[in-house]
Amino acid sequence: MPRGIRNRAVSSSKGPDYTSRLKRLRARFDEAGIDGLIVSSRENVRYLLGFAGSAGWILVTRDESTLLTDSRYIEHARATVSVGKVHLTSDGLVGAAAELAASSSCAMCGFEADNLTHAVATRLHDKLESQQSGCRLQSTEGIVDRLRMTKDEDELRLIQQAAILADGAVEHVRAVLRPGMTELQTAWEVEKWLRENGSGSIPFDIIAASGPNSALPHSEAGPRELQVGDPIVFDLGARVGGYCSDLSRTLFLGEPGPEMRRIYDVVLKAQRSAMRDVRSGMSAAEADGLARAVIAAEGYGDYFGHGLGHGVGLAIHECPAVSARSTDTLEDMMVFTVEPGIYVPGVGGVRIEDTVVLRDGSAWALTRADKDDPVVPLPW
Repeated sequence: MPRGIRNRAVSSSKGPDYTSRLKRLRARFDEAGIDGLIVSSRENVRYLLGFAGSAGWILVTRDESTLLTDSRYIEHARATVSVGKVHLTSDGLVGAAAELAASSSCAMCGFEADNLTHAVATRLHDKLESQQSGCRLQSTEGIVDRLRMTKDEDELRLIQQAAILADGAVEHVRAVLRPGMTELQTAWEVEKWLRENGSGSIPFDIIAASGPNSALPHSEAGPRELQVGDPIVFDLGARVGGYCSDLSRTLFLGEPGPEMRRIYDVVLKAQRSAMRDVRSGMSAAEADGLARAVIAAEGYGDYFGHGLGHGVGLAIHECPAVSARSTDTLEDMMVFTVEPGIYVPGVGGVRIEDTVVLRDGSAWALTRADKDDPVVPLPW
């Protein structure tokens, strides 16, 4: 294992501390200029109270929290939510949230503007105005999302379990790859293995981009048949307890040509450099530059167009953003991807991605699938 890249088992925990999460949220009310918040994002609702249904909002005030849901989920909510109240809606989530905010002590109630459409936000405003309570709405962005940037031990345990599944899927697909299989067949092999081995819903469509399609960073798996010498970019993830992993490996079906082999070696060097040198307290833009400098020095700077990575948790893409334009600062207990790539149109592409956690100041890899030997031997 290269110096500085370490792997460590994540300890078990007693489960989420929802009381602490709500306390941390309330501590941000003054800075946001609110004394209550309507939480509508499914990931944020799950983070704050553990409720995972598709119909659920929370009103969090300085004194209490109330989950709003409908008859489909009410019994599940009562069995799941251990902190605060559960309220059965009779007028839909918008009407119930407005009525509850109006009857609370809130003078200024925030809502998640980056989650609600303009139409829904307008309906919420009109419903609250009709209550004539004096409570006003204020748009907010990213309050709970930024709380989610740093993970606790329970979250890390679930992400690591999802990472172990992702590693296993790579080993499985290495064993079954054959010339003549289609991208769609290989993507299905990955997804099928993940679900049969304990993953929840797949966080995103599996990418299996072969040959010239590998030069498209987010190519959709299609009918193209795998050919000898092809690069095949796999981008996959698993989900355990709501939490995601994200992993990319580029494999070659037989020996690649010299240019693709060089591109692979450059990407691997860049990824290892970034994973070795990223530190807590570093700006996300600086972290992005660690890999970008290596790729540029090798003459491929124009072929690395996306950011180095992104946060991973209840959502497959969440804060922090790890890119040249990011204003985020990396801190201990943040989980994010390190995924440099080179994509040369007409030639092919390579991406190598791991999910890592910053701990004790440096990066610990959570995904561990082999990347030293990308060549899959031919079956003859």
